[in-house]
Amino acid sequence: MPEPLPITALVTLGCPKNQVDAEQLLQLLTAARFPLTARPEEAGIIIVNTCAFIQPAVEESLETILELAELKNTGSCRYLAVAGCLPQRYGKKLLEEVPEIDLAVGTSSFPLLPALLEKLHAGIPVARFHAGTTNYADLTAIPQICSQPYTAYLKIAEGCNNHCSYCFIPQIKGPQTSFAPSLLLDKARRMADYGIRELNIIAQDITAYGRERPGQSTLVPLLEQLAAIDGLSWLRLLYAYPGKITDELITLLGKEEKICPYLDLPIQHISGHILQRMNRHDQPETIRQTIHKLQSLGRTIHLRSTVIVGFPGETDHDFQLLLDFIAEGHFTYLGCFPYWPETGTRAASLDQQVEDRVKEERCRAIMTCQQEVTSRQLAVYRGKSIPLLVEGVSSETELLLQSRTSFQAPDIDGVTYITDGFATPGTIINGKIHEAHEYDLFAELPEAHPLDHD
Repeated sequence: MPEPLPITALVTLGCPKNQVDAEQLLQLLTAARFPLTARPEEAGIIIVNTCAFIQPAVEESLETILELAELKNTGSCRYLAVAGCLPQRYGKKLLEEVPEIDLAVGTSSFPLLPALLEKLHAGIPVARFHAGTTNYADLTAIPQICSQPYTAYLKIAEGCNNHCSYCFIPQIKGPQTSFAPSLLLDKARRMADYGIRELNIIAQDITAYGRERPGQSTLVPLLEQLAAIDGLSWLRLLYAYPGKITDELITLLGKEEKICPYLDLPIQHISGHILQRMNRHDQPETIRQTIHKLQSLGRTIHLRSTVIVGFPGETDHDFQLLLDFIAEGHFTYLGCFPYWPETGTRAASLDQQVEDRVKEERCRAIMTCQQEVTSRQLAVYRGKSIPLLVEGVSSETELLLQSRTSFQAPDIDGVTYITDGFATPGTIINGKIHEAHEYDLFAELPEAHPLDHD
C-alpha cells in the first residue's frame, strides 16, 4: 500500500492576484488528495507563493522562505517548494542562493506542483526548476477554493502591456492575456452558487481587458454579464487606468447598482513631467477629466488611488502639485509609496534620484493630507443608514462585529465596526452609522438582535 501523501501547507505573499493563484493551487492539491493544513509546522510539504514586485517584497519572500526552511530541521517538513514571481524573476539563481528549496515553479507553472510533489514523494527524480515562457490562457479554467465564504477575487487577465518605467511586472508576468469571458462567467457562477456575495474584479489593468486582440469582448460587456448572475450582490472594480476608462464604463458605473460605487484609480502622480518620466500613458488633464466625469454622475462614486513620491526628477514644485491635488479631496482612500529604484527597470538608471529622507518626508505629508480628506468624507455618513456586508467577529475585539460598506474594499481600505446588533456573516444588511474615525466607521443594526456582550 503506497505511503499517504504528506500534509501540505501553502503560505501566500503579495497581492490579491497572488491570492487567486493560491486558491487555484489549493483546488489542485485537494483534487490530487493532498491533505492540507494552515499550520506549516505540522506540514511535510510547505509551498511558498511569492511576490517579487519590488525589492521589499523580494526581501519578505526570501525571509519567509528561509524561516520555513528551518522547519526541515525543527519541524515535519520534508519538501520545500517555491512558486510565483520570485522563481520567475530570478530563475535558477534562486536555487543556488537557497539550496533548501526542493522545487521552484514560475508564475504560470504552479499547476505542475501536485504532480511534481507526488513524484518527489515517490522517490522519482524531478527537475528542481520549472519556469518557462509565461502562458496563462488556460489557467482561469482552474476552479478556486475561496478563502472566505462570501467575498472573492475574479482575475480577468494576467500580465501587462503598460511598461511603466518603474515597474518590473511586464518582465515577470509577460504581456497581457485576457481570459475568455465564457470561462470567467462559469467561474463567477460557481462562486455565486458557493455563496459568494461580493466579487472583486482584478488584473494588472482591468481597463485593458480584451484590448490586446481585436474583436475580443472588452470590460463593459463582461461586467454586464457578471451583473446578471443571480446571487452576486456586489461587483467591485480594482486597478482601472484613467485614460482607458471609457464613457461606456462610466455610464455603466452610474446605472448598474450591482457595481459598487467605488473605483480603484491608480494615478501615481499629477505632474505631467513626472508622468512622462514614469512612462504613464495618462496626462494630468486626462486624469482630471476622468475624475470630473465620475463625480458628475447622479450616483456618488468613491475613488481610491495610489501615488508614488520621490520619483527621479521630482522637484519641490512637482511634489506640491501632487499634494495640492490630493488636498482637493478627490479620493476617499489613498496609498502613498516612496519610489524604490528597482534593478532592471528604466527608472533605476534615470538621473536626479531623490534622497530617501526627502521621499519619506513627502510620503508622510501626502498621508497626513489624505487622512484629513478621508475623515471628512467618512463624516458625511454619520446618521445615515447604508448597506453593510457583515464579515464576522472583529479581529480587534470579540465584542464587535466587523463589516464593510460598498466603498470599502477588502484588506486595503477601512472597515465598519458594528457596535450594536447582530447579523450572520456573509449577509448584507442596512446599518446606521453613528461614528466616523480616521479610516473606519461605526454602525448599529437597529432591526437586528443585540450583540451578546456577556
